[in-house]
Amino acid sequence: MSEIEWRAITGDMSQEELIRDIENIVQQHRENKYAFQVGLKDLDFDVNEDLLLALELRLPFQSIGHAEQALRGKAIAPISFLEHDLTEHQVLAFDHHPVGFSGFMDCVTHSLALTDHGLFEVGRYPAMNLSSTSRYWQWFLHRHLATPDEINSWCESQELSAEQFLEKAYHALISG
Repeated sequence: MSEIEWRAITGDMSQEELIRDIENIVQQHRENKYAFQVGLKDLDFDVNEDLLLALELRLPFQSIGHAEQALRGKAIAPISFLEHDLTEHQVLAFDHHPVGFSGFMDCVTHSLALTDHGLFEVGRYPAMNLSSTSRYWQWFLHRHLATPDEINSWCESQELSAEQFLEKAYHALISG
């Protein structure tokens, strides 16, 4: 990531130059957006009621453990992520298998998600709501691994579907 440049706005700067500088700053921010973890404001899930019944689970989940069990059992699958800045991701493929753990006592599970914005390592963990004693399932984008253009190019050259690409990416990450 490049170093931040500070410049004063002077009276001799034209309006066009100022607008161009602001547009460049906004573009640079968009390009560097995923240099750090990005929080998710909301998630939508596809729910398979039959699998929930087979797992003896029902909505709303009684615990985060039940939600994780439903995710592992494919009774729920994320279909969209919404970032705090309202950037929406359509989830094309999600692999619940861990590619890593982090946090205190490895409480954060990292998995892969292929979205319309690229390939991401996504973290999730049980968090505490400070205004009550309830816990909630917190998700975030941990790392941006590939852009949509990179993924499309690779999938086309290898003749892979989104799910096949994600499976290959998962195996490459856990074996590397």
